[in-house]
Amino acid sequence: MRPGAFVTILARDLRRASGSFILAAIGISVGIAALVFFLALGAGMRSVVLGRIFPIDRIEVVPRDQSVGALAALLGARAEGIPQSSVDTLARTEGVRAVYPKLRLLFPHSGRGGQEVFGRMIGAGELVADGIDPALVRGELAPGVRFEDTQNQGSGRECRRHDECPDGEKCSTEIAPNGASVLPGRCVVPIPALVSPYLLEVFDGAIAPAHGLPPVARSLAQHARGIELEWDLGRAGLGFAQRGTQRRVYARIVGVTPRAIDLGITVPLSVARRLNAEYAGAAAAEQYTSLIIVVSHPEHTTTITQKVRELGLEVRTSGAEQMGLLVSVITAVLSLTSAVIVLLAALSIAHALGARVREREGEIALLRVCGARRADVFLLVIAEALVVGLIASGIGALGARALGVGWNRLLAAKLPAFPFKPDNWFVWTPRDVLISCAFGVLACALSALLPARRAASTDPSLVLSRGVN
Repeated sequence: MRPGAFVTILARDLRRASGSFILAAIGISVGIAALVFFLALGAGMRSVVLGRIFPIDRIEVVPRDQSVGALAALLGARAEGIPQSSVDTLARTEGVRAVYPKLRLLFPHSGRGGQEVFGRMIGAGELVADGIDPALVRGELAPGVRFEDTQNQGSGRECRRHDECPDGEKCSTEIAPNGASVLPGRCVVPIPALVSPYLLEVFDGAIAPAHGLPPVARSLAQHARGIELEWDLGRAGLGFAQRGTQRRVYARIVGVTPRAIDLGITVPLSVARRLNAEYAGAAAAEQYTSLIIVVSHPEHTTTITQKVRELGLEVRTSGAEQMGLLVSVITAVLSLTSAVIVLLAALSIAHALGARVREREGEIALLRVCGARRADVFLLVIAEALVVGLIASGIGALGARALGVGWNRLLAAKLPAFPFKPDNWFVWTPRDVLISCAFGVLACALSALLPARRAASTDPSLVLSRGVN
């Protein structure tokens, strides 16, 4: 059969049988829409869970004995840390691209700030802080931002008020036992600090609404600088450092990065070493509280984990694997449900095609008498199913995208702010859309095999001898 004649007959048959296929086509569209929707929703959830909440591109290593918690550490108790020798050994391990040490501040300290944003100071009786290698966040901060120790950068000018210091400096003072500043002080450059997006999300979702404060995550993440903290070293609500001079210094937030500590501030590693040595002793500055290992390829993770345990250390599990698996399982279940809908709709198409073949036995017989081959008749039936599947799948994919837009708008308006609330709940990938549509078309094609085979096996002489038309 010539291609032109084939297309003409196919178009005519589809036009005549449109009523028979419409319900089945609706089922295909609904199934494909659900499949595309859930695949995109699952990808969006994975991007939030594994990209924002639990980053999985790096491994965090901690001492095996972590019986000393953060609060006890603030009061002066210390667990065994990670020596430099372990850092060097891990850096030589196959599959390790780099090792970045982190050091928790192991003495009492407190802070307050936010005057620039909230119009009043917000304080914490105990502040958690750690230090990281500036190389860990190289390339993540805004252009021109310097994340380094500022100890020797200030003018050191004697002062009693901030306005007596040069631009960019603050008046740092000692603190008397009653908490008052001991004047005069010295002009210093604020210590650069980083905060985690997790902290900002928690602040916006829980703390700010409870205290009638404006959200800061979006503006601070965009500008990545500006908020200054009064930072009292050696003094906190639950205790005082056993050594060192209690004094008030200043920290300035210069960036937002997931490499920062979740609930607290992060300063350059050299600052943490210097302050620990002053307020907690030299031993507190010599060993690290954790390490960040950058893995060259995921296949090396098992080898690196084994080496970590040989050194008496542990890999801190963030829950990323479990959460990622949970999202994948839920997506798989919902996608399977959508696939079942498509298959049931395809069975409806098979039923409709079977009925059409029985009704058109006389027409098929005439086509055979006029020179159509069995293969032509077979392909004609298959082509009908393919066209129906293609149109229905395309409509379903477009419907899924429209439903996603509506979903985003509805949840943005109805859901209250909460940590890591997505602006967009979906990740639309052409691959998922094409695979979903291909599945719908393939299901329709497979459903047409038996009706097509029956049509191709029609015996013209037998049918025409019965006078079927």
